[in-house]
Amino acid sequence: MTAPEEELGVKISAEVAVSAQATVRHSFTRQHFRAASFFAESAEALEREISLQNRKNDARKSQHRAYVVGTIVSAVMGLEACINEIYLDACDKSQKNLAGLDDIAMSPLSEWWPEVERGPILLKYQRALSLPGRLALPKEETPYQDTDHLIHLRNALTHYKPEWDDSLDVHASLEARLTGKFALNPLSTEASLWFPHRCLGSGCAHWAVKTAEDLVREFAARLGIAPRI
Repeated sequence: MTAPEEELGVKISAEVAVSAQATVRHSFTRQHFRAASFFAESAEALEREISLQNRKNDARKSQHRAYVVGTIVSAVMGLEACINEIYLDACDKSQKNLAGLDDIAMSPLSEWWPEVERGPILLKYQRALSLPGRLALPKEETPYQDTDHLIHLRNALTHYKPEWDDSLDVHASLEARLTGKFALNPLSTEASLWFPHRCLGSGCAHWAVKTAEDLVREFAARLGIAPRI
């Protein structure tokens, strides 16, 4: 091979490499959902351990709280990563990642992505169903309603504001939304504030994982694609 041919070969190889790199995009959806499941299972294991030992072990109880909060935050991150990736796959017209949708169905998702990118999570899901003519998720039923509750819980943790125990407006609203959805934290007492102490246990963590997974599965079934979890 002559020098010009070698240079041409190197140039073509470099262009192919750059092109290949440009078409690779890492999906974080499964990672978020796996992290959420891991945190929920770890919280449950710690509850069993602490109940057999000293409930006054503040270090272990802090670790338990971290697992529960980690579950909730990871579950909602998984929800948002999932729907964002679906819109971006539509922008790329990825028949591989959106098997089940043709170009006609993908086109409105691609067109509307700049409009919905910064919108609420559930709006993105609903719009992704309505644009290609699929049936939207009923707002007064699960999994939509529980997902709305889950997002409110995540927001309360992310933008946490302490309230006096005689004026618990925001936290009382959370209690009204979530009471009966899951078993309360066994490491708390009946005298504890409902949020965050009684709420944040493994029961809440497992509910958060199931809620997020149920929404993704129901959404995928309605859109006609494989679930991302």
